[in-house]
Amino acid sequence: MRFNRALAAPLAAAASVLMALTGCSGSGQSESSDSDVHLRMVMWTSNPAQLAAFRSIADEFMQQNHSVTKIDFQSITLDQLNTVLTTQIQAGDPPDLSWLPVESSRQYIKAGALADAAPVLKSTDGYDYDDLTPSLASRWKVGDALYGVPFSTGPLVMYYNKDLYAKAGVKSPADLIAENNWTWESFRQSSKQLTDKLSIPGYVLNDFDFKNWTRLLPLLYSYGASAWNDDATKCTADSPEFLKAISLFHDMVFTDKSSPVPGQQADFWGGQAGATTAFLGSSSLLKDAKFKFGMVPTPTGPAGDTQALGQSSIVTLAASKHKQAALQFLAFLTNKQNSAKLAQFYPPIRGSLLNPKTLVGTSTILTEDLVAPIVAAAKSTGKIFPSATDATGVADALNSSLDKYVYVPNADLPDALKKVCAAVSPHL
Repeated sequence: MRFNRALAAPLAAAASVLMALTGCSGSGQSESSDSDVHLRMVMWTSNPAQLAAFRSIADEFMQQNHSVTKIDFQSITLDQLNTVLTTQIQAGDPPDLSWLPVESSRQYIKAGALADAAPVLKSTDGYDYDDLTPSLASRWKVGDALYGVPFSTGPLVMYYNKDLYAKAGVKSPADLIAENNWTWESFRQSSKQLTDKLSIPGYVLNDFDFKNWTRLLPLLYSYGASAWNDDATKCTADSPEFLKAISLFHDMVFTDKSSPVPGQQADFWGGQAGATTAFLGSSSLLKDAKFKFGMVPTPTGPAGDTQALGQSSIVTLAASKHKQAALQFLAFLTNKQNSAKLAQFYPPIRGSLLNPKTLVGTSTILTEDLVAPIVAAAKSTGKIFPSATDATGVADALNSSLDKYVYVPNADLPDALKKVCAAVSPHL
């Protein structure tokens, strides 16, 4: 499961449409009473195995709920999501359910775009609502209401190339963990040593390319830093914690040369870098790897070993013409049995399924020994990606201002971060 910047320019115009439409579409819309109910869910996968799993679950649901005679899955790309949803709502043909990234949760909830699923989930026999780990569902809750059920909560983990560390004669992440010295500072040192020995990057951020600030969250969180506060009302990118964290990354890029500079490409999956941070699901990219690899939780920092967790939920749209049926399908999709089926692709939040055996599933890459420390870290110190009401505006302002003021050689970082907050604050 990949999460990227997604909330980009196309939503800028669509956001106002979303706010206007959803503000009145939920409570005032009449529920269709047709017995021949067609449901549609928007999702951003075209993977045949994943689609087959959802199709199988949908067929089983229809066998048990005869009023629902058709369930369609509309596959799009993540960067199309907001435009697709707003366009379809405006056209009077809204989807009934959708995947939604956590970065957008606050925006859609405040807009009134999502239906509260808690009453249906709690009243569904055998659902076991309390099995949903509260801390991992927190971004979707307002009081007793739950506006989405997370179906994929993936940690950003550290992958490393064992062969390159051995060739360079440098302490690997596993060596540093064994010494109880697994910190970003020690990782920086080993990355520089590997680069000095082999003339390749010691560390590359996956899916980053200096355009996706969330890939810095493992480092930021370990320093107790984020770009804004928990309420998404104040920019905190100019805090001492953020400065210390971004300084380390800046030094790796421009001083140590152990991480690629803007415009430089390095493919960890092709054996061109010592280590990378990527989602657990990215392990599939190692299927044909010609090197031995390891996987560990991301390093610790002054604030501890907090693990950054990306997340997506399945939501029911308030504008749905078959809202009750859609909520029932949501409950069926995310019950224990079906969550277990989907866990082979997406890390669940159900406490009963948060274990290495479930997450490894049928993977030919992962093993329980590899996954066990990742699961333990995510359960004990996992922290979900932040969200903001103007998710698009704040992400664009943050990425562009970091690019302009921070991701440059010889940057005056304290002054640069003040400029970053000046750009971000109007969107909070």
